Amino acid sequence: MVLALVWMLGTFGVFWMTRLARDVGNPGQLCAFVLTATALFAGGYVAQMARRPPSVAAPTHSIDRIRLVRQLVLASAVYYVIVNLTRLAQFGATGPQSVWANIQEPAAGYVNKFDVYQQGPGSTSPWMNILFPLGVLSAALVPLLVLHWRSLSGWLRLAGLVGTATHIAFYLFIGTMKGLGDVVIMLAAGMLIARASLRHRPRTYSRRRRTLLLVVGAFVLLASYMIHNHATRADEFGTTGDVVHVNPTVERVVGTPMAEGIAAMIGYPTHGYLGLSYNLQLPFEWSRGLGSSPSAAIFAEQTFDADLSEHPPFPDRTEHEKGWPARQYWATIYPWLASDLTFPGAALFMGFVGWLFAGSWRAAVSSRRVVPTLIFAQLCILIIYVPANNQLGMAPDSIVGMATLLALYGLQSLFGGHRELPADPGSVTWIAAR
Repeated sequence: MVLALVWMLGTFGVFWMTRLARDVGNPGQLCAFVLTATALFAGGYVAQMARRPPSVAAPTHSIDRIRLVRQLVLASAVYYVIVNLTRLAQFGATGPQSVWANIQEPAAGYVNKFDVYQQGPGSTSPWMNILFPLGVLSAALVPLLVLHWRSLSGWLRLAGLVGTATHIAFYLFIGTMKGLGDVVIMLAAGMLIARASLRHRPRTYSRRRRTLLLVVGAFVLLASYMIHNHATRADEFGTTGDVVHVNPTVERVVGTPMAEGIAAMIGYPTHGYLGLSYNLQLPFEWSRGLGSSPSAAIFAEQTFDADLSEHPPFPDRTEHEKGWPARQYWATIYPWLASDLTFPGAALFMGFVGWLFAGSWRAAVSSRRVVPTLIFAQLCILIIYVPANNQLGMAPDSIVGMATLLALYGLQSLFGGHRELPADPGSVTWIAAR
């Protein structure tokens, strides 16, 4: 909770130190809402932790759980390879050389990405439509690979690393930080669980130290590439002057493109609060359940001929009323949720997120059960993207994956997954216990 609150309140605090804060016309309303939503998140977390902790599953289930982990790592690795090789081909990759060229010049891949998007849904491979229902596999690979590394054979470790590498290669090819950031966040989530699980065991100081160094190193590499990525975009397209303001001193020291990259990295997780302030000034209009998730809205439009223009979400209405681009700039997670829940409802929803965050964390640390581990990792992604958007609602695989995990989590609670159960492979309770 401390890490989550430092991030959520820290980005909000940094926002008030930027020039964008001068454009906020409703500072009292903005502060009241963000602080209330954050307080409800913390309250939900504390309320869950105050409950009597469940008993840990019996040790006899550990063999079954490791078997399940190995199966999931293999299936997820295959899923990652198929999905990302298909995407690479769809976005124009012709081989390792073309992938490497785009990695060196992220701006070129970024431009190509939007060219492919403009072709519309017809450009999507039929393979992707078949694989989307298996979206839960996109959430499984990295956390399980990290947490159960010592229990995996050499060839399973290699398969997991290859699957992760293809995932990273695709996002680097299109010059987008999302995939790389998700991997780092899930890596950190797995490391946090592993570190907490080892906290009270003897002779684990060196392992905890290596874990911490690995997580810090991953974030340093992510930040370094992020600066390089935004520097090349600035060199290609120029500075996004509305949300990025370059420090003259930094510009003199490192040059204009790199200074713009640094400024963009700082503005990346903070400028959405200005968009939130604009959204808070508009009255509520229900988006008929399709405002929280753009990906679900597109699915409804393509499958059921839903008219998205009839009940647009808050960010789209704000773009029309205030001129804040809904798809170019961020506005935090809250306007997306508020499109279906209202802003008070979005704040209350954060209380549920905190409650689920604490429950999945405690279950993952106490027993390393698969479903709570994966839910915790996905909620880490959601929390990191709170200053940006509803990240779990932006892609079909993440929606399907989170919905599947929540359904399994509900089955575990319904059929007593926290209690000691007989390891009967033919029973539903045995599946829930795993």
